[in-house]
Amino acid sequence: MTEKRGVLSLWVFRKIREDLDDSILEEEFGVDDYNEELLELGGSDDWEETPLRDVLSEISLSESWSDQAVEKASKLGITKCRKAFIILNYNYNPKVVTKLPDDPVFIGSFKFNY
Repeated sequence: MTEKRGVLSLWVFRKIREDLDDSILEEEFGVDDYNEELLELGGSDDWEETPLRDVLSEISLSESWSDQAVEKASKLGITKCRKAFIILNYNYNPKVVTKLPDDPVFIGSFKFNY
């Protein structure tokens, strides 16, 4: 279990994804040990490309972590996305899979404040 209080893990979608459901976490990222109540999705219902900062501002407690996330995403060349999701109190380790998918993109884990 990679549960860690006060840390969240963030992924962003750059492409439209018709098959969006929770199974992508396990199938594509090896995540099968999280509390579903702590998963949160943000972004346009119609998958409209939106500045990342705007998408993150819709997500819980973003004022305490979004600046770090935007900075890290920018270093990855990501300034816009279609959707984003977080898992609160979860510190994802990307080494659990041999190859990460190209979308959604795991941005990183960030500390947050309640």
